[in-house]
Amino acid sequence: MKLEIGTRCPFHIDEGVMIDYVEDQWLILIKDALWQPEEIKAFRRNPGRLAFLPLDTAVFFTVNVDDVLETSDLPFVIQECENAQTLFKRPEMAVTLALISAQDEVIALRQLTLSTADAAQVKNHLKRILDAGYDQTVSNHQIDKTQARYQPDELEEKALFTAAF
Repeated sequence: MKLEIGTRCPFHIDEGVMIDYVEDQWLILIKDALWQPEEIKAFRRNPGRLAFLPLDTAVFFTVNVDDVLETSDLPFVIQECENAQTLFKRPEMAVTLALISAQDEVIALRQLTLSTADAAQVKNHLKRILDAGYDQTVSNHQIDKTQARYQPDELEEKALFTAAF
């Protein structure tokens, strides 16, 4: 799937930030009611970070773009991913970040590819979680407990790795 600026995003999301693995790539969609020109410009050129923190039943990604998006935590539950098996087949991991308007239009894009070592860590932890079985109640409890205990920037500090974009 290739998102393009000026086209309609194929996914309707509520305002905020979400992550999913779709068609061989991680998609991080950032939707706001109104994007200011300064924010779009900053999104395109300011430094950003994507961090990864594995837990027992889920993983957290955090994403930050200077002057656009404060650190946001993005829990990901592999058992709820429709494309879980394809995630393990490719050696690299592409990540697409997109600003989405209130009308679901793609306003701006950024992309990065995780290093082979970082991608291997993500896959290893997700495979471990997938093989362990799934209890939605336990998983939701761990996510809720983690979000109650830590602010997103604190999760970023505990991350296994951070990738710059």
